[in-house]
Amino acid sequence: MPISRKPSCPSGYILRDSYKTISGKCTPSRCIRKTGLLPGKSSEKTEKSIEKAKMRSNVALRMSKKRGLSINTKCNNNQTLRHGYRRMSYNRRTGKHYRHALVAPGCIKKRGKSKINIDDSINSNDDTPVDTPVDTRVNTRDTEEKKPSARIILDEDDHFLSEYGYHEVQSKSKDERYSALHNLINHFIPIKGEMATYNYVIKALNARYILSRNTNPKVAKIFKSDQRFISSEYKKIKHM
Repeated sequence: MPISRKPSCPSGYILRDSYKTISGKCTPSRCIRKTGLLPGKSSEKTEKSIEKAKMRSNVALRMSKKRGLSINTKCNNNQTLRHGYRRMSYNRRTGKHYRHALVAPGCIKKRGKSKINIDDSINSNDDTPVDTPVDTRVNTRDTEEKKPSARIILDEDDHFLSEYGYHEVQSKSKDERYSALHNLINHFIPIKGEMATYNYVIKALNARYILSRNTNPKVAKIFKSDQRFISSEYKKIKHM
């Protein structure tokens, strides 16, 4: 990666890292207009979320071993291995309260192509540091270099869609969903501009489509349909 002086960016801009093109030309880092509504770089937030998830999983895994909980390491073809985690206490709408609990690694329905390898963690000693990373890379061929699997992670601060009425989409009509999306768009355009606002809505809908397409195809189809509608609407605005 070429080295360059990093400038400080004004409000509404983020710093793009320097890079080298295929032809060998070095492009220095510079400020570019931020195309999202949330502060900070999405790539940095994703990396932090992955590291936190790995740490929580390792803690849950070690505690599961100490308590003698059953840990599944082999799953059926239509299943994948889910990391262990500590579930927080919560209340259902019916009023029933569920206490916090330790959930050991187990098999769940496949959501994508990624595979979880926890063999090393299971065979490791209990003195393993909490921040020891768990290998979540996809194994293709022994001769090929391992590459990180693609991940879609929603920002934990991202609640804009639900705040403006876009939630429980399966029970809402098309007009109700479009109205909720336009409420969000009309609120943020004067603040963030058309490009940033529409880019956020399109990416947010597409992320929800990807996360639910294997677990809830019916809802995923709604997200994709709404994303295409907003995308076509934005194209018309750009060509006006």
